[in-house]
Amino acid sequence: MTIVIILSFTGCGTPEKNIEQPVSEQNNVLNQTEKIPVIETETKQERGDEEENLESTETEEDKVMKIKVTSKEYEIIYELNQSQAAKDLYAQLPLTLEVKDLSTNEKTFYPPEELDISDAPLANAEKGSLCYYSPWADVVMFYDHFGQGSSLYELGEVVSGKNEIEKLNGAITVEVYQN
Repeated sequence: MTIVIILSFTGCGTPEKNIEQPVSEQNNVLNQTEKIPVIETETKQERGDEEENLESTETEEDKVMKIKVTSKEYEIIYELNQSQAAKDLYAQLPLTLEVKDLSTNEKTFYPPEELDISDAPLANAEKGSLCYYSPWADVVMFYDHFGQGSSLYELGEVVSGKNEIEKLNGAITVEVYQN
């Protein structure tokens, strides 16, 4: 029996000094090697950092963008969609510029830089729609029904002040709305 144990230890690559130890001491050595902890490949801190980065990415993608359009007397709040055009407008804020009447159902203003319409949905403009008309590069605030038009893209919808849009006149400020 001792010879079989010695041969099995020798075949497993056990150092020669274990061959001369009694069987009970050899079992202790085997039991000690079984208790060696498994080394983790990443620390809890690293996992925490990765989870935090994922959360911040999700938060940025899901962030609700609201803007406030104000004049001396009126305030209108819009919630923007997640299109690149809406994000481009949001990134240019704050702006102070002139609002202009156009037709009988809309007010317009011109942001300093054109908006990227590559993923913006076409608009079906109603009272309270915020849109972008790409040929003229202007933002349109509808205060009455318009419907669909080629090159008219949806940016968002009014959440407060729908009846005030028509009353806007002269200089306005467009800025990020903080709840």
